Amino acid sequence: PVLGSLYGSRFLTGGLGGSITHQCFYSITPANKYDRKYWCKIAETGVCYTIISSSGYTSEEYVGRVSLQDVPQNGTFAVTMTGLQSSDTGRYRCGIGPTTGGLYVSLNLTVLAEASVSRPLQLIQGELHGSATVLCPSGDTQGGGKRFWCKVGRTSCTLIADSDGYVGRRHLGRVFITPRDSSGAFKVLINDLVKEDSGLYRCGIERLNGWDSSQEVVLRVATASALPRRPKFLSGTFGGSLSFKCHHDPKSSYEEKSLCRWEGGSCSLLLDTNGFVHESYKGRLQMGSSDPEHGTYTVVLSQLRLEDAGWYWCRAKSGHTEHTSSVKLHIQ
Repeated sequence: PVLGSLYGSRFLTGGLGGSITHQCFYSITPANKYDRKYWCKIAETGVCYTIISSSGYTSEEYVGRVSLQDVPQNGTFAVTMTGLQSSDTGRYRCGIGPTTGGLYVSLNLTVLAEASVSRPLQLIQGELHGSATVLCPSGDTQGGGKRFWCKVGRTSCTLIADSDGYVGRRHLGRVFITPRDSSGAFKVLINDLVKEDSGLYRCGIERLNGWDSSQEVVLRVATASALPRRPKFLSGTFGGSLSFKCHHDPKSSYEEKSLCRWEGGSCSLLLDTNGFVHESYKGRLQMGSSDPEHGTYTVVLSQLRLEDAGWYWCRAKSGHTEHTSSVKLHIQ
């Protein structure tokens, strides 16, 4: 039996005479690893006619211009079609098992006269209770537009967070869309990952003319290697002090560690290892001991005020990726 989930792009664009590669990501179960993988085209009757499968079959009219590569240990298989013709425009499926009744993802392929290339799907691997960094290229450096992060469903993309301050209820305190850098790109940082976070997403920038420049992302949360569940909530007493541990990967080296205050989807820097301390926290916030071997550093906050209540994020930066964790502080 086919078990688990299958993810892939819902839209592909290729240029006449060019090529496309479609990647399908599947749950790494014994059944899925060894079962038949296929690529088929949906006819007007609704029947999906197999073009190529991992069992060695290739449809006569596609011989020489289609290939399928399965990498079971990564839970991915890719289909490449070359020499694209306008008649290749249509609806396709990539699937596992029998062509009818198995697990599949449907998509639209559009072949255009001018070659416009679809961005390759980005695969992000995360661990249960861990964190993930998604890189969102902008496509341009021009002007504004709202940055967004949404989860792709059967018919639409459900908004999870945007740069105007919207954050969905289930993601409060655990998703942050960074400001754009000089190239126009930005990051989506997510922590306290749960199994249900696995899926297909889009991040991008909404344009005033209604178009958006977006990147498709598959987030896969590995449940086999869960990180320890850490306390999400801390209590402090007005006027008192408290310390909490920030966690990161002991196997990585980080050029910068910091603490920021999460509010309405943005995170204001309070403290970092370069010596910065936010004006309203001077004299009462500091980094304590660091234990790189176990991947922890301690943050101490004293002279607690009522307005200190809220979400705090620990951030450890290594190149483009960040290890983040969040904690909510209550003051009584």
